[in-house]
Amino acid sequence: MGELKMKKMFSGADGKKLVLLVVVGVLGIALMLLGSFSGKKKSETQNLSSISDETEAYISEVENKIRNITEQITGSKKTCVAVTVKSGIEFVYAYDEKTASGSESKSYVTVKNSSGDGAPVLVRRIYPEIVGVSVVCEGGDRGEMQSKLINAISTALGISSHRICIVGTK
Repeated sequence: MGELKMKKMFSGADGKKLVLLVVVGVLGIALMLLGSFSGKKKSETQNLSSISDETEAYISEVENKIRNITEQITGSKKTCVAVTVKSGIEFVYAYDEKTASGSESKSYVTVKNSSGDGAPVLVRRIYPEIVGVSVVCEGGDRGEMQSKLINAISTALGISSHRICIVGTK
């Protein structure tokens, strides 16, 4: 009896409308998904790649500092360091805020550069939070050496000791 009701529900003009509605809905969802892969993301990726270069330079600088600390403590030049950050470098620019009759407007302060173009005034850089450090070094499998390195790295970077992993080499 349940099959008979289903056949009646999908038969005739009402059934065709329902099928058409489902097909249009599926096509709409497909178009929304395709729209999310449009050209807008290309420009975002291009912007992120230039920011990523500066973030990578920052990570490399931090890794070198940790490598130097580790080499001083262990006495070995065979050290590998990896640093993980939460995000990229954030830039804060100067802006002028005006309020007139209940509406606010915000415009960035610019300075003309040598080519005559206006460039925004950078107020500060906010460097990304370091979320993890891994060090592979000679002696890193010994408890005393791990303790020294974890304390030194934790203090130098201002991060919690549980975010630092020290292991020995083979």
